[in-house]
Amino acid sequence: MIALGSAEAIADWFAAHALPINSIVADVFVLNAEARASIADFLVKELPDCYISKDDIEDQVERTKRTVSEIVANKFADPGSVMAGDFGEILTLFFLGTAGGPELRRVKKWRYKQDRNKAAPHSDVILLHCPDPANPSPDDYLICAEAKVKSTASNTYRPIEAALKGYEADRTGRLAKTLAWLREKALETETADTVNYIERFSKKQIAVTYNKNHRAVALIDTNFLDAELIQQVAIPAQNAAFKVVVMGLADLKVLYEECFARAAAEAKIG
Repeated sequence: MIALGSAEAIADWFAAHALPINSIVADVFVLNAEARASIADFLVKELPDCYISKDDIEDQVERTKRTVSEIVANKFADPGSVMAGDFGEILTLFFLGTAGGPELRRVKKWRYKQDRNKAAPHSDVILLHCPDPANPSPDDYLICAEAKVKSTASNTYRPIEAALKGYEADRTGRLAKTLAWLREKALETETADTVNYIERFSKKQIAVTYNKNHRAVALIDTNFLDAELIQQVAIPAQNAAFKVVVMGLADLKVLYEECFARAAAEAKIG
């Protein structure tokens, strides 16, 4: 459920975007056209493990006599808003995860979905950094992100505003509920090491505090990117503890549908 940082620095595949006149203040990046194939290949490889461990795939293949592709496809949402939302959350997990080095651990909470066609509950994205859970430090930190996606045209849906509302929910209580839920799930299915790691950020948080960093993230098709950036919305002061991050991706709907389809078709054990 908790994965160490990857050597793939997918943030390097994005370039800073020149903000339009009257833009909101945000960190805005656009996926380089030449990196589209690379990011698709990366996500095709990583998506299955976000939903099901290799051990569980092996067990299900043995029990059901079904193929790996069938087992993995059974975990993915059907094309539509939930698939888009999952894609945005998972890409956010890896994008933010590249900034913290190999010790920043990514929580793959999609393994705990009870309904593949519903979004995973609670906070969207959680990353944890604690070099020694047995000896918690006040330098330990957590990143919590709310991720929203706009891949099709809409005159009413504002992903940046929606991400900010999610950030406020995380800041005022949802994050604490998320950590308690993750501990419950870890106790059901994970190892002692994983349970101890989660408990550092839940049960032991009062004894030794840690830093909480929040991100409001919007993933937007480049056809709508600048139009969304000039939508005026109240944004809290930004610093290391809180930032608005916007990612622009061309043909976003095509990209996420392709990644999920390929991830199921090309899934394998080992």
